[in-house]
Order: sequence, then C-alpha cells, then structure tokens
Amino acid sequence: MCGIAGIMRTGGEPVPPGHIEAMVATLRHRGPDGDGIYFAPGVGFGHTRLAIIDLSSASDQPFVDDFAGLSLIFNGEIYNYVELRQELKELGHTFRSTGDTEVILRAYEQWGADCLQRLNGMFAFALWDNRRRQLFLARDRFGEKPLYIARSPRGAVFASEMKAILAVRPDLRVPNGTVVFRYLSRGDLDLDHQTFFEGIESLPAAHYLVLDADGRGEPRRYWHATSASVPRTRRGAIERYRELLFDSVRIRLRSDVPVGSSLSGGLDSSSIVSTIHAQKGAQAVHQKTFSARFHSQAHDEGRFIETVAHHVDADGHAVWVEPEGFANEFATLQWHQEEPMASASPFAQWSVMRLAHENATTVLLDGQGADESLAGYDQSHGMFWAHWLRHGRVDKVGREVVAFLRRYHGGLAEPGLFAAYYLLPGRFRDNLAELYYRSGDVVAHDLHRQFAPAHVDTYEPFPDRLRNELVRWQTTTQLPEFLRYADRNSMAFSREVRLPFLDHRLVEYTFGLPPDLLLNQAVTKVTLRESMRGIVPDAIINRKDKLAYAPPQKQWIHGVLRDWVSNHLRSAESRSAFFNPRSVLRLREHLDTGGSETLAWRVASTEAWFCQLIDSRGPGAQRMKAEVSGLDW
Repeated sequence: MCGIAGIMRTGGEPVPPGHIEAMVATLRHRGPDGDGIYFAPGVGFGHTRLAIIDLSSASDQPFVDDFAGLSLIFNGEIYNYVELRQELKELGHTFRSTGDTEVILRAYEQWGADCLQRLNGMFAFALWDNRRRQLFLARDRFGEKPLYIARSPRGAVFASEMKAILAVRPDLRVPNGTVVFRYLSRGDLDLDHQTFFEGIESLPAAHYLVLDADGRGEPRRYWHATSASVPRTRRGAIERYRELLFDSVRIRLRSDVPVGSSLSGGLDSSSIVSTIHAQKGAQAVHQKTFSARFHSQAHDEGRFIETVAHHVDADGHAVWVEPEGFANEFATLQWHQEEPMASASPFAQWSVMRLAHENATTVLLDGQGADESLAGYDQSHGMFWAHWLRHGRVDKVGREVVAFLRRYHGGLAEPGLFAAYYLLPGRFRDNLAELYYRSGDVVAHDLHRQFAPAHVDTYEPFPDRLRNELVRWQTTTQLPEFLRYADRNSMAFSREVRLPFLDHRLVEYTFGLPPDLLLNQAVTKVTLRESMRGIVPDAIINRKDKLAYAPPQKQWIHGVLRDWVSNHLRSAESRSAFFNPRSVLRLREHLDTGGSETLAWRVASTEAWFCQLIDSRGPGAQRMKAEVSGLDW
C-alpha cells in the first residue's frame, strides 16, 4: 500500500522536480517507509512506500527497468503474485525482487494491457513505456484503490489523492456543481468519475487509460461483471461458495508484516475472522481483532464482538467512539477524506485504524463488500419483492411479506416503499428520493434548475434487472462511497485494508447464484449464512439486526454535536450560490423540534467541506494550500 503521483507533459516538455516533490509531500501518510522519484522526457513519477511484501530495497519504487524501457509506480497488493511470478518465470522472465511490484511490470512486459485480467488484487498503478512513449494507468475491478486525474491540453496530473493534484493545480479548487447537487438533493456520493472538484476525475474502476505523447486517450473497461457457473444442488452451491471465500482469505493473509482483522460483530466481519481461525493450522496466525464500541445499547455490538473473539481465541482490542472525539478530530478526518461524509460512521472506522496503528498491526482484513453482491442491506427486502412482482409471482411476495412480519415484528412501510422504489425506472427514483427527504428546498434555486436531476446511468451487464440492481450497489450507489472511507481512514494511519469479499472470483460466483440463495423467507445473505454454519457462532449466524459501525448519530446531533451542526447550518445560510438560505434557516430553527437530522447533517457536512477544502478556513485547512504553482496548463 502506497501513494503514487505523477505528471505527464505533452510534447516531451520537462517536468520540474519541485512539482513531483510537492505532490509526494501530501501523500507521506500513505507511505512512511520510503519515497522515490523518477523523470524521463515529458514525465515525472513520485512514490511513497508502505512496505508490506518484500521489505527490502529491491522493491522500492519507482520500479525501473531500463532494458525493458518500463517504469512503474504502484499502490495496492496483488494477492496472486506468487502464482503469477512462477508463471512468468516459466515464460523466461527473471526477477531481481521477491515482491508483487515487479510481477506487475513483468506481466505488462509479457501481456500488455491484457495483464490486468490476470491480476487478483486491489491496485492503482502508472507505468511509463519509454519505447512507445505512452503512459499506462490502471485501477482494480471494484475501485478499492483510488486514482485521480486532471487533464488539460498541456498534459495530465494524477495521484492517489486529490490533495496531491491540488498541490500543483490550485486552480482546480473549484466546486463541482453537479456533484454538490447530487449530494444535497439525494445524499449520493461517489456515483461516477466526477468528484467534488471541477476538473478532477477518478479513473473508473475496472478501467485502464493509455495516454500517448500528446496526452490523447480515453478510459477503456477491461473487466465486465459476469456470472460464474454454480452447482445445481443447494448443498453444492453453498460448499463451492465456502471454498472460494476460504481461498480469498488465504491469499489475503500473504504479508511480511503483522496482519489482523476489523471485527464489528456482524456476519461479514465475523465470517472473515472465523475463516482465518479455521485456517489457523495452515497459516500459523494468532489473530488480533480491532473493534468500535458505542455508549448506546441500541448501537453497541460489544456482546457479539466478544462472542466471536472468544470463539477464535483472538487478542481483541476495542475503542470507545465518542462524539467529542469526532468534533475534535473532524478537521483532520475531513482533510484525509477530501469529500463530504454522509454520516459520522467513518469516524468509527477512523478510530479503529488508529487503534491498529497503536498496536503495531499494519494489515487488516475487513468484511466490506459482502452486502452489495449478497443482498445484505435492509432495503434488499423491497428490492426482491419488486423482482418477484415484475415476474408475476404475487404468491412469492405474499410469503416473503408474511415471513418478514414474523422475523422482524415491524411494519411494512419501509420495505414497501423500497419495493415501489425498485419498481420505478432510475430517473424517477431520483425524484422520489428528493421528495422523500424534502431535500430539494435546501438547494439554491439556480443550482437546482441547472443540474436537476443529475441522473447517472448504471452499468447493466446482465439481462435481468435484479442482478443489475446488485451491480448498481457495487459500482454506483453504495460500495464506491464505503471504499473511499476505508482507503482514506486506513491510509491516514499508514494501515492497509484487505477485502476478501471483493475477490473477483467470489463476486462472479455470487452473481450466478439464484435469488433464493441470496434472500429467502426474509433471511438475507442466505449463502453466506449457510456456508459459515459450524464456523461462525450461531449467535452471529442468526442475527436479524444490522448496525455496521453506525454511531448513535441522532443522539449525537441533539447532544455534543449540536453546536457543530448548528454552526455549519448558520454558515451555509450565507452560501446562497449552493444553498437556499431560507430553507437552511428553517432547518436550523427546527433542529430540536422535529426537523430532519438526515438533511441537517447533509447540509452541515457539505458546508464543512466548503469551509475547509474550498475556502481554506478552519483547523487543518492550511495543509490543503498549494506548495508550488507556475506551470502553464
């Protein structure tokens, strides 16, 4: 895990060394174990290293092979590097290191862009091909590792984080009206390649980009979501899923530094921790687990955390997450996140990463990524009801409704609303979300008129709508936001997060499962639950609630964080180009008398982003200021 940064100038124009050094300086938290720079006519690379595999200087970056004419900077991990290395050796390649960095370079040398199909991992890398005079940029299938780019007629600037780009392109510190509108009106974050900064984009997940010497080139998709074949019997299907999950965990334990796990007490993280324990003999791992606790009985998962930790004989560590800590550390958290946060939940993960740092554990396996492909969110019930209604299966919907009432003892309003939502076409959903939260009023009239509805078309690789809805969660509306939180929170403390549920083999297999092995009789994530029986304690397998590091945000907003929210709402009233002052005033005045906490947080978090990252006001904002400028872009 590292930080990468680079500049490409058209026509071979030299890159001033000071610019690369300024970019690298903003990324040192991502790689405290070393740094390096590389220059060739028209290109400059910078790298900060967090040493995980092959701790020797042989794997330092930029990794340069003058004979092959290739130079590489890489952020991430290639989990199947051992197998790829052996395959490449058999094809005649020699290696001077034992890590995964050189495997990428040799794989590109052997297969070109097709090498991406062979990589099992999380990655963002830049490779300069000196013979072809072209820059090759690539990002992993699900976007676990970030890669941002700003292009202009004179070249391109790219980096792991936007702050590195702003260090040399301060002119890009301009808000993107489309993205601001999406968040204020619908709560959407990280929907596509656009960012909150006008002119800075992310390279989409599962894409690569080749830029020629004149800076020409467009992103190309190299991986398409597909469904793998599944055994016909229920037992066979479940056993095969367990085999794939076990292997995903196995290769994600490859490391030359200490490895631990995040443990929330939910099914997903408990499955990872228990799977590691089940492989203990082969891996020789004594686990450390890291968890967040809350002083709210409705939100704290302590008893589940302790059940799992005892079951696997783990060295458990926990941190109590407090609203005072959020208020005190928000400026630093925002600086690392770079874009607004839809809740206080990222602070819980932030606290867990700091805890891992304090306990000298560099790598953490985490359960993120299961809910999107396995239909684990609460809204899955409505999604599946809509699916069966579209297929005329009113009988199936009836059975699911009855099962839902028996299992959850709650009303049908929420799942019914989501069923209606998932029956609608995408563009109508945008309007429904705005009406539901009554959020359109807080948006400035001109902004609303200019950008509404700012709909994002979804990648739809499957012929059936249900699987495409799950793909939408994975590529658009859910997972990308959570992956940003995870990357920035972990790298702020120089930690690495690995996600076994995002092994592409496992995801492709999950997309091949029939609906009843995802949700049946109101039970979500059926295949995962059944595959983990006898491995994960029954108390976890049979859980009905889902919390996922959710702090008692409503309680916080009306308590310790009331002034924080109220002050940012007051500040937003004067930013009339983006907010409707009268509506924000009403929101602030009714905060304690039945106003919407969700909408209040959305406005306050947006204004907090404006203050720190656009206005450069408040604690920590000074670090966002450009260190150099002067190049003509």
